[in-house]
Amino acid sequence: MGKSITKNIWSMIVINLAILITTLTLHELGHAITGRLAGCVSAKAIIYDSSSPNPYTELLCEHESKPTYLAGLVFTTIFGLSFLFFDNKPQKMFSLIVIGFGIFLSALDMVELTQMTAIKYLFIFIGLTSLIIGQVIYGILNAKETIS
Repeated sequence: MGKSITKNIWSMIVINLAILITTLTLHELGHAITGRLAGCVSAKAIIYDSSSPNPYTELLCEHESKPTYLAGLVFTTIFGLSFLFFDNKPQKMFSLIVIGFGIFLSALDMVELTQMTAIKYLFIFIGLTSLIIGQVIYGILNAKETIS
């Protein structure tokens, strides 16, 4: 029994890392692809830059394109909703986890879009709430599946 709990915890850690990296990549790709579609000359999704603590997207545009700020959230939400098509209930909970990460990652984008600094706290709160609820439900469902 102890080994299965340890195994479940490690699998949750690995799955969460994979979900975070994938969601982060899709978020930045969303900005870059939307930027190119909006007419930007150049678009780069930078996932790792040793001179920056955060991933970012470089866009070279003639004019600012507001849809690029929303694109990260839209791409990650679509990805998150895709988990609802799984047959397994614990796997469906990945939807809440991915969407939570996506909302959390979009907090600063929403500040740029709305020019309201306080909105980032709302997005951080909603994102973390979705993420935590998804984690808890996933853990409970996964434990029930392991026991039965």
